[in-house]
Amino acid sequence: MEKVEYEKFLFACEKIANRIKKLDMENIYGIPRGGSVVAAYLSHLTGLPVIEENLISEKTLIVDDIADTGRTLNSFISYTKSKSATIYYHKQSIIEPDIWIFEKKDDWILFPWETEESTK
Repeated sequence: MEKVEYEKFLFACEKIANRIKKLDMENIYGIPRGGSVVAAYLSHLTGLPVIEENLISEKTLIVDDIADTGRTLNSFISYTKSKSATIYYHKQSIIEPDIWIFEKKDDWILFPWETEESTK
């Protein structure tokens, strides 16, 4: 299990925020649950508002904490044609996010907002 330290999470959010600034995004949607945390941080770093799912457009950056299988992320991207960002990306994912910071290996990732019990 890889435990992501808070500082590593902040580093990743800053890297994503810097890349977002080069895109023409109007808002951010965070896929519940982990993506909600990422979206809130990115909103503070970029000034872009966090929106509800029913307001997603092509100008929305869809974020999640990880693209492991990619099914969750793909379910949003396939009908919105939005850009996407994750902290971690696993090569087995059926979709590669437009922005990702770390490549996931085979270890389980435990983010600062999760507990070992909540991931079981």
